[in-house]
Amino acid sequence: MPAKRTVSATLPAVPEALLIAARRIAETHQAEQGEHITPGQLKARLGVTLPLATAAHAQLSA
Repeated sequence: MPAKRTVSATLPAVPEALLIAARRIAETHQAEQGEHITPGQLKARLGVTLPLATAAHAQLSA
């Protein structure tokens, strides 16, 4: 049986400053749009790679 993969093993670490910015962006998006932000939207707003935006999104969603 293959070992289970965890999010932390497959996604890059998110620097604290980036996570704070992502949280602020996600909260603003939620307030303005009435829906949760997607990893793709975070990528565009933060100007980072999709894997990094996805990692930040996963931490915000946990």
